Amino acid sequence: MKLKINYEDLKKDYSGFKPYFEVNRQSVESLFFHYLKQGSSEELNEFLRQSNDDKVFEEFRQKFVYNSTLCFYRAFDLFLALLTLESNKFETWSEVTAYYSRFYIIKAICFLFQRGHIVLKSSVEEPLKNKHDHKLLLFFNDNIQVYNKKTTEYKDLFQNSTGSHQVWWTLLDTLKEVNDLGNQRLSFLLDQSLSNPVIRNQVNYSLEYLEGFNELEWFDSNIKERFRRIGYTTSNRDFTSKSRYFQDTHPEDIDEGDYYTDLRVFIWESILCYLEITRGLLGKNFLFKAENIEALLEVHHIKDLNPTLESNMRVEINTILNS
Repeated sequence: MKLKINYEDLKKDYSGFKPYFEVNRQSVESLFFHYLKQGSSEELNEFLRQSNDDKVFEEFRQKFVYNSTLCFYRAFDLFLALLTLESNKFETWSEVTAYYSRFYIIKAICFLFQRGHIVLKSSVEEPLKNKHDHKLLLFFNDNIQVYNKKTTEYKDLFQNSTGSHQVWWTLLDTLKEVNDLGNQRLSFLLDQSLSNPVIRNQVNYSLEYLEGFNELEWFDSNIKERFRRIGYTTSNRDFTSKSRYFQDTHPEDIDEGDYYTDLRVFIWESILCYLEITRGLLGKNFLFKAENIEALLEVHHIKDLNPTLESNMRVEINTILNS
């Protein structure tokens, strides 16, 4: 199934929209549950196609943007935790944390583009009108459309997706079909080679040699020596740009493969990509305050890890948010 859309159409849909503060934040799921306990997904699609009430669509935009922003902050928080773990040579948990940072930035960008996979929880007291509507594919194409797990649209897209996480990696792949997006960092966000559910499961659960908990492989001989030999030659490099990454490296010793296989680079560039696209779609708004993002740098003591790195992270973030 193709989820093609023109970037300008989405930008037009967000035109004039300003997210507002919610005292009791509601999720995307809660909004769809509100509608789907009253009517089926087919009926909801028909209602949305015929509705001229912009307040209805404003509420959907609000939920998508709020949930997207929440996922961004989780992704950034986890990314900073990754830096701390890596600096202390917790290789496995830094890689698992990197995975979850990626997971949330993927959810953030998908919600921003008004597409996603949601699971609704109903009860005897509050049943769904159609029991098959508890799992839904949703996406924007002129307006919001939803398809439950019994539809051809749902089955075609998720036929090779197993598990609650893999569906989001599948949705990430659909962003390739957004026309005229034109973000130079997008390739980092779309790349799935360094972190995905298969790698996460291997690192976290596999008992095979050199697959899971690599730093503990010498449990039967000398763990201390194993930690000493683990290579951390790139962990202190400034990942905020390629030039900074190699600034202390002799030109003849530069291997660009180091940069393009560094998980920190991919997550950092994905985070900046998200901020740039959000800025382009929504403009300035209260949800993205530089001081809130910078507060996380302070909470995680990134300046203690690397003062120059922390300063450059601030510069890059502020450049985007204040452009």
